[in-house]
Amino acid sequence: MTERPGDPAGDGIAVQRLRFLFRLFAGTQCRGRSPVYEALSEGIAADDGLLDLLMATPGGQRRPSLLFAAVNLLLASDPDSELAGYYPVHGGRRPVDGQLMPAFAAFCDAHRDELTRLLRTRSTQTNEIRRCVALRLGLDHVRRRWPGPLALVEAGASAGLNLLLDRYRYRVGDQEAAAAGASPVTITCEVRGSGTVSPLLGPMPEITSRLGIDEYPVNLADPQARAWLEAFIWPEQAGDLAVLRAAVDLAVSADAAPVACGDATTDTAWLIDELPGHEPVVVFSASLLSYLSASGREAFAGQLRQAARHRPVAWIFAEAPGLVAATDPDLARLAAPVATRNAQYLVGASLHAPGERDVASLALADPYLRWIAPARRPSDDFQWLPEVTTSRR
Repeated sequence: MTERPGDPAGDGIAVQRLRFLFRLFAGTQCRGRSPVYEALSEGIAADDGLLDLLMATPGGQRRPSLLFAAVNLLLASDPDSELAGYYPVHGGRRPVDGQLMPAFAAFCDAHRDELTRLLRTRSTQTNEIRRCVALRLGLDHVRRRWPGPLALVEAGASAGLNLLLDRYRYRVGDQEAAAAGASPVTITCEVRGSGTVSPLLGPMPEITSRLGIDEYPVNLADPQARAWLEAFIWPEQAGDLAVLRAAVDLAVSADAAPVACGDATTDTAWLIDELPGHEPVVVFSASLLSYLSASGREAFAGQLRQAARHRPVAWIFAEAPGLVAATDPDLARLAAPVATRNAQYLVGASLHAPGERDVASLALADPYLRWIAPARRPSDDFQWLPEVTTSRR
């Protein structure tokens, strides 16, 4: 049924979809990661008043992450509020209890006009630099097939912090790798399973050029833009907030990678064509597919094929397996064994060159790369990895 503005039937369907979206967010994204957001997501799904707040915004803006970020942004200026007491990122220490939901509803009611403006005008902006672990794993896979220098592009790059992956220190499982120089940023990631993890911290290839693509690039010189980026840090992740701030400071003080304003579904190919040189191009995406429609995902895959007519192109991804499976026939075969496990992300690589097509699943991982389970064999179905896993704190 097509929803029409002001159509009660259409509005009712949209509200039910929104309820489902918050419950799905609670179960697949929050459980084991954020008790605060899990409880709030379940509560919002049953609260008509809070759903109405989102229903007053355009359909594409009705996202749990956007509402939570808008509230978090306002909480940063109101750390003495009752709600802030539940947010360790704002100094709170109160555990989740029966007063959390009423405190959240009261805060939203008191700031309704500000929240409505933010929800209508702002876009989702996350830059989870732990995902550099997935990028490093993919780069090692590409390097072993295409030795030599590489150009690096990130689609959906936000502030472009993942493009600076060689400027961070890493602790992955029991292994460590230093940056090329001293770095104030250390990325940590737990390793699950008994598969080898040495490629994760393998040699870093020479990166000849770097470019991000994003519809709404983050200007790190703008304090308001930085504050909005910080608003997407979850309540319990005070350590992640410190790491993000250190990475932002590093990017501002160094030569940050440029991020072009563009649409990944229409602009990726020509932006790759504009890159200097003829070396292979690695395109990285993490959670990009969840923001694209089915036609948009197909269009993005088409952009990669188009770019590969002129120079080798590898796509490294950390994405929901079901969306990967729906993007491309070859990837459908790759992702089929784990296509329903969308509480976890598939890390993989797809290489395109004249007369060559190689696809590989490399790992399953937490969507925020708090842990990674490297593949034990090229066609691993990951049945050895439990379906329900939680992040350890």
